[in-house]
Amino acid sequence: MAILPEDSVILALDSPPPFQRRYFLLADGKPEALRIEELASKGNVHVVLYPTRTYAEGFGGDLFSDIAPEDRRLIRGLQRRFPDRVECHKVRLKDTVLFEKPGYFSGEEERKKYEAQKSAAPVAASVEKAESLKWLNFNPKYLVNMKEIFVSCMTRPNKQDYMWLWTKTFGLNLVIRLAFVVKGVKSGQLPLLRAVFSTLWYQIQDAVFTVFGQTYMKFLGKMTGLLRIRGAYFGDFLFVYIQLCGCEFLNRLVLGPLGENPLVYTWQGVGLIFINILQGMLSGGPITPAINKMRKSGLISHEWMMHLYQAASLTMHFGLFASFGYQRFYAILTGVVLVLAWSGYIILTTFFNDPEFSELGGGDFSRLDEAAGRVSPDPRTRP
Repeated sequence: MAILPEDSVILALDSPPPFQRRYFLLADGKPEALRIEELASKGNVHVVLYPTRTYAEGFGGDLFSDIAPEDRRLIRGLQRRFPDRVECHKVRLKDTVLFEKPGYFSGEEERKKYEAQKSAAPVAASVEKAESLKWLNFNPKYLVNMKEIFVSCMTRPNKQDYMWLWTKTFGLNLVIRLAFVVKGVKSGQLPLLRAVFSTLWYQIQDAVFTVFGQTYMKFLGKMTGLLRIRGAYFGDFLFVYIQLCGCEFLNRLVLGPLGENPLVYTWQGVGLIFINILQGMLSGGPITPAINKMRKSGLISHEWMMHLYQAASLTMHFGLFASFGYQRFYAILTGVVLVLAWSGYIILTTFFNDPEFSELGGGDFSRLDEAAGRVSPDPRTRP
């Protein structure tokens, strides 16, 4: 592949700290802020993506990802505007010295992670091709490295998290729970002490998942590669399934029967729980993975991803209707969620795939790497 004089070249780079994705148009070998209207009317448009720290996926020890969600959004826009003229290129971490400049790492620990990732041996093309031909591929490395992945995803709660804590956890969700337990106590189905304990039990879980929602979402995004069926990845989907089963069984085991539900250590109780769990998982299981894919494809920002995650978690309370005997209403609610969640997940999985990438020639890459090095990592300094 060669870049011709009439072609336009766009560089995608990070600007740390804080890490933001920026785009530059090469004009006479000098990077300038990208303006789409300035792209040449003739020739191809080359999009050169440097590794990014604005988005994380895969195993937890990696600092850099190959592509950012904003890159995918930019490429889709360019492909609509310049059909059949857009070529995309990834710059491998080991091929560039761009990140050797001061300003990209906060300390020696980050630099060591960078050096380890840069020196890691790439997957052989033959192995990658053989893996892609398998209908089913389960990668146990994600389970072995689960602790490391989770630690790498840990974030500090922000104002958005606390806003949802008060409006959702101690607002709408608490009102819904109190309505059910009050009804159960008045009807004699639920002792007062267990009503108080069950409310506190669910409130604590709700608060933890709300305040640390960003950590949870990042963790699910990195677990995507756990399971692949042909060309689609369902690792996050599988993890949500297992998590819901385990948490719901534990909840019922600790709380005992609520409403019309028998004890979990009877066959009738276990059967009813798993039927309801299966129904809820089949309907709402794709919601969180679909939100992750919306973020990955660049359709939404990180902030909106967190808002959607918090809003989608409200569907978890549909199970209360089943718990207190409203099976028909529960079936209606989960049926509506099933249509919406699965439609969104299938559309995102089918129509928002990554473009094809080609390799840059040695001469072209050296020239582009030199131009990228002229962009200061300090966003206050203009190229």
